Amino acid sequence: MSVAADQACDHAFLRGGGAVGALIAAHDWAATPLGPIRSWRQSLKTSVSIMLRSQVPIILLWGAAGVMIYNDAYAVFAANRHPKLLGANVREGWPEVATFNDHVMAVCLGGGTLAFRDQEMTLLRSGKPEQVWMNLDYSPVLDEDGIPAGVIAVVVETTEKVAAERWRASERDRQRQMFEQAPGFMALMSGPDHRFELTNAAHRQLVGHRDVVGLPARTAFPDAEDQDFIATLDRIYRTGETVVATAQPALLQLTPGSPKQQRLIDLVYQPVSNPDGAVMGIFIQGADVTERHHAEKALRQSEAQFRTFAEAMPNQIWTSGPDGLMTWFSPQVYHYSGAAPGAFDGMGWAAMVHPNDIAKASEAWISAVSGEQAFETEFRLRRSDGAYRWHIARAVPIRSPDGHIGQWIGSNTDIDDQKLTARKLAESERRLQLSQKAAGIGSLELDIASGLVYGSDDFWKIWGLPACESVHISTLEALVLREYKDVRSTAETRRDGTAQPSVEYRIRRPDTGQTRWLSRSIDFVHDEKGKPIKMFGVMQDITARKDSEERQKMLAHELEHRIKNILTMVSAIATQTLRNTDIATGRTVLNERLRALSKAHDILTDTRWTAASLHEVLTNTIAIFPTQQIEISGPPVALSPSMALSMALAANELGTNALKYGALSVPQGLVRIEWATPLAADGTPSLIWRWTESAGPEVAPPTRKGFGSVLVKTVLAADFAGQVQLDYHPQGLECCLTAPLPEGAQQKDLD
Repeated sequence: MSVAADQACDHAFLRGGGAVGALIAAHDWAATPLGPIRSWRQSLKTSVSIMLRSQVPIILLWGAAGVMIYNDAYAVFAANRHPKLLGANVREGWPEVATFNDHVMAVCLGGGTLAFRDQEMTLLRSGKPEQVWMNLDYSPVLDEDGIPAGVIAVVVETTEKVAAERWRASERDRQRQMFEQAPGFMALMSGPDHRFELTNAAHRQLVGHRDVVGLPARTAFPDAEDQDFIATLDRIYRTGETVVATAQPALLQLTPGSPKQQRLIDLVYQPVSNPDGAVMGIFIQGADVTERHHAEKALRQSEAQFRTFAEAMPNQIWTSGPDGLMTWFSPQVYHYSGAAPGAFDGMGWAAMVHPNDIAKASEAWISAVSGEQAFETEFRLRRSDGAYRWHIARAVPIRSPDGHIGQWIGSNTDIDDQKLTARKLAESERRLQLSQKAAGIGSLELDIASGLVYGSDDFWKIWGLPACESVHISTLEALVLREYKDVRSTAETRRDGTAQPSVEYRIRRPDTGQTRWLSRSIDFVHDEKGKPIKMFGVMQDITARKDSEERQKMLAHELEHRIKNILTMVSAIATQTLRNTDIATGRTVLNERLRALSKAHDILTDTRWTAASLHEVLTNTIAIFPTQQIEISGPPVALSPSMALSMALAANELGTNALKYGALSVPQGLVRIEWATPLAADGTPSLIWRWTESAGPEVAPPTRKGFGSVLVKTVLAADFAGQVQLDYHPQGLECCLTAPLPEGAQQKDLD
């Protein structure tokens, strides 16, 4: 047994006093106004003994100072203040309620009693303010002389009870408020006369804002139109059945004084039974479903319109749920694919996608669904004939007012033709770029407002500038030689669009210091008001061409010397023509040969003796013959000066011979001059030229070779570096020249 217990045993009145009893026995009471415990009066001991054995929290405030003695139950109430409260004055022990306790001491020591129910106080039991509620009963304790010597207080904390009651009250208020503010109709009726006990605002709106609480149903609704309603209530009260009515028409007065409107309502009549199972009332609840009904109807109409619209569109339309699984495809999908309707629902759509595109399409679709973002991708879809065509697929989420995705709507658009066109355009642009690069042409774009020039790589090379995104036009203008400043465009001519479309000028390249000739061609892009906003153009370094033109001027003089050489040829022709013939015949033949030579000379002069068109040489040569009996056909071929002269002479000889002895000697005769440029056996381009006569007199091989045949077979073959074959068929002469295609013959159409 502990020392404290031993001490308690020394004082019989403390026996059975619990833990606090032991503390009382061990406490130094000599330091308090009560004095040593052995000197306590019997009235005090008796009061302490009774208090210690109570299960209710009790505290004894003894003497004028209110020295505190209490039991175990009160120690629990005191919390962290215990055991310091034991033996302390009440004012010092509970300073936060000192004024309240002063009043209690004054009343009770004066012989009075006090009782408080659910008394609210703020105590510092655990070192911080705490709101508590208590039932407090205070009575005086009389000493042996019948005089109040102390106060005994029964303290029962009711904090939990008060909190629970307050919660229940607030819950009732909340439920009452919820009932009142509920959007649906609610009413509670009791008894066989269906007396209204409770209604909410929505129900009052239903009945025209009348207050029917306390009224029987027949009194509240005396109109004949409400008799069905009364009969329904009577049946429910009698049978205990639940009645449900949906989308019932009703006239509602939405605001007091306003006209009634036709509305649709859902109603539930629920019987209310007592514990014995007997019906004691009816609870009515319902809702105005007019908007919902109209919305559902509108939704059905909208869905029908959507289906009609989707089926009328040329595009393939489809829908999916929020989980990304397909729910519907328009008929165009099944018509295109040849699949049975419904075959692509869920994940079946993948069967139509090209195997190489499935992974990309699936990844894009999963990403769009999980991220709730718009979907777009391209893939190939198999057509009913097995062909795959490119489509672009797009889909957007359809969200409800609260932001949740209800479904996805998507479309597949056939872009196979566009992709083919785009590929062709890309190839065309590539060919254009390669052509420009091969030709040394650079492209430019000028923003007129800012003066910035954007150019291709070759553009910067032409100007001798490092490649960059853009430069100001003044940078280029500074490179133009002074004497050509008036040729280029100016800020004014660019603004009004009057700059010369094509000009040539010289610049000094900043990288090499060389002067170069440039050719520039431009055009303008205008805004809606016709004001130039962009200038586009191409540029080319024409220094080589300019140098060539200069050389041609020099060569013109040399041409005169060539004419002298031609005269030498004429002399040779004259000598051969006049040999072994009479003067008259020789004169005629010589004139024809000189005329053919002159025509060829004219053509070469026009081209500065660089090249002559085969077609033009032949057309000019045969002009003196019956041209209606001569057909000429063949692709453009350019001849060198020597080739042009020999071809003219050969055609003249063949035409003269045909006019005298061959096809041109009779009206029905025909001469065909034709040529082609096929590839030779070694893969190099060749020229095959034919003179064919038909429908003329029967032809026989000549008995001797004249100058004409020598000219055709020898000179023509030599100048073309080829071979000439003369065949004297009975139906007409045929001359065939086979030779390599003249160099550069197809690069230039001179016809």
